[in-house]
Amino acid sequence: MKFINYLLITSLSLISINTIYATSYNSHGQTGLITLPSAEIHQEQSVYFTFNKSSYSKIGTITVTPFNWMEASYFYYRPDDLLWGSKPGYYLDKGFNVKFSYKPKSIIFPSFAVGLDDFAGTGQFTREYIAATYDFNNIKLTSGMGWGKYVGESSIQNPLRFIDDRLNERSQSSDLYELGGNLSYDLWFRGETIIFAGIEAKVPMIKNLSFKMETNPYDYFQYSCCGEGISEKSFELRKKDSKLNFGISYKFKDLGNIDFSYIKGNTWNIAFSIGFSAKKNFRKKNKFQPDIINNSYNQDPKNEFYYDLLENLNRNKLYLQSADLKENSLSISIESSEHNNPIIYTSRAAYISNEVSKSNDIEINSIEVGHLVRGKVINSIEYRSSDLNLSERYPDVLIKKYSKVVNPKNKKYQNQEFKPIVPFPLFFNQIAPDIRTHIGSPQRFMYIGYGLKFISEIQLSRNLVINASIGRSIKDNFDKKRSNPDSVLPLVRTEIVDYLQQSSDDFYIPNLNIESVWSPFRNAWIKFNAGYLENMYGGISSEFLYKPFYSNIAIGFEYNSVKKREYDQKFSFLDYEISTSHINTAYYEPRTNILTKLSYGNYLAGDKGFTLDISRRMPSGWSAGFFFTRTNVSAEDFGEGSFDKGFYFRIPLNNFTKGYSKDSNGFSLRTMTRDGGQKLELRSRLIDSFYGSTFDEINENWQNYLD
Repeated sequence: MKFINYLLITSLSLISINTIYATSYNSHGQTGLITLPSAEIHQEQSVYFTFNKSSYSKIGTITVTPFNWMEASYFYYRPDDLLWGSKPGYYLDKGFNVKFSYKPKSIIFPSFAVGLDDFAGTGQFTREYIAATYDFNNIKLTSGMGWGKYVGESSIQNPLRFIDDRLNERSQSSDLYELGGNLSYDLWFRGETIIFAGIEAKVPMIKNLSFKMETNPYDYFQYSCCGEGISEKSFELRKKDSKLNFGISYKFKDLGNIDFSYIKGNTWNIAFSIGFSAKKNFRKKNKFQPDIINNSYNQDPKNEFYYDLLENLNRNKLYLQSADLKENSLSISIESSEHNNPIIYTSRAAYISNEVSKSNDIEINSIEVGHLVRGKVINSIEYRSSDLNLSERYPDVLIKKYSKVVNPKNKKYQNQEFKPIVPFPLFFNQIAPDIRTHIGSPQRFMYIGYGLKFISEIQLSRNLVINASIGRSIKDNFDKKRSNPDSVLPLVRTEIVDYLQQSSDDFYIPNLNIESVWSPFRNAWIKFNAGYLENMYGGISSEFLYKPFYSNIAIGFEYNSVKKREYDQKFSFLDYEISTSHINTAYYEPRTNILTKLSYGNYLAGDKGFTLDISRRMPSGWSAGFFFTRTNVSAEDFGEGSFDKGFYFRIPLNNFTKGYSKDSNGFSLRTMTRDGGQKLELRSRLIDSFYGSTFDEINENWQNYLD
């Protein structure tokens, strides 16, 4: 308590208000001190990996910050002394943490946070906390209260008992723990409470280095509850000789931090984190400098303009599909191979069109640019020619005011005057790195393989495409995992290890299918696929989507009839076959960029239920979200984890290049790979293919006008 009082007195004596160094991650992958959390949140759209090593355990954590008020993390915990298979150091536990933070605008008040640790796991780290952090010029002060396994000694009565007397009592374990994966809400914020505190101070004269000190409330023997027992060395490894932890932290700007600390009076600890914010580009973008040349085709003035326009748009990777010049107004439709953002590619196309019209002595007052997808115009933006001037950039708010975002007839391009002949079939090929992972194993944090993949897209017509990919593994560790599915359900996903192992010594075919997309009427879309649809299944897939242009609501239906592929991922099939179907709904909230998807239907194992998916999708292309699926499969039949859930993120390659790209990388994290609640892993679904194409989504991105 003397230490806590000292912190409080010190905080009152400090007047500085500017933060000059970044947040750091603690040993558990949370923004915080050494082992304790703080009330801080890293900048939004961040993804970080944290690894912590001490003499008694290892912890690996992936932390995602989808909002500036929320932090979610997925951790693996491997103690060196717990027995698994009668051997120490083989036990592996995993779980989720979440933190919600609030930072007042007034500098008088600290930041506040509420957090839940291991709230849907085995309960080894189940604990809750409330924290407050004052952030001054050279010092950060944190204090808070903890419940559950924060409580080791020197506890007090629960200060929340005035709400309900039952909060005074906390059982040793939850009835929901038996199979793991359930929310242990019957324990939250219950029982005795511990007061914790800590300080982080900038080290004078050494940039980016800070000193940390914190109270240590833990009873480390609480974290040895699982496995097959403890080893002989557990007492020595887990005993605590001090109630204070000390350490130093060096921060590499926003790339992460490395910490050295001395904890519980007898143990050295090292932790490092590395990551980035998708809000920032690692490489500065090339300025928009269009490559425009004047061509001569010996045509009449109008056709001369059309062919000149075709040449200049195509050389800037804005592929002209049709054009129509009438009464000083130009209407064009394009396809873009590099850009997802409608404002970027339409404003670029409008600028180039305006410059080409000047060189051809054609007066144009307005330019309408439509975006063509699979032969249909899905959105269109009309610009005034007078606004298209790079040397005199007008505020985006004015450009937005005098431009029009419209929902054209999706066959409009077919009636336009100029339509260049497309020499179908078109071939688009590339060789790319192939990274295959399996995360969620009880035996290892990550199984990973590296290889190369040949990707081909053959466009037979505007709405008919063949998708193909062939991979070859170069190096992997898949053989280090034993395939031992224990599911009472059909093995629709737990045999993923067999697919990875038996395809690692030869070429494999992740997908080979024909795809057709068409629009039966305005704002409605149908997609059909047939062939090898994903690593584990082949067959047919069909999807219908109704997505009104001026609405943020979409509704659809999908039906799939598939058969399980042979483990080598070549051309043969196994005996298992199933039909799945789902009603899909989605709602996009433009003010927060939150996309909520809800589907109901039957899954690959024959179970029925619903999936809720909530994600935040940003104009940069970065997205992060979480999902859970509940079906009519009981927790006992589902197995460890109780029901399917996890979180995911995708990061656009735009962040790492000077130019632009539509490609992105990412993966999902589950507490456990099981067979219940599993869908087909299709290359794309219609709801995702048309992201960014509605009225509200387009209007969010005017800051990208002419880059």
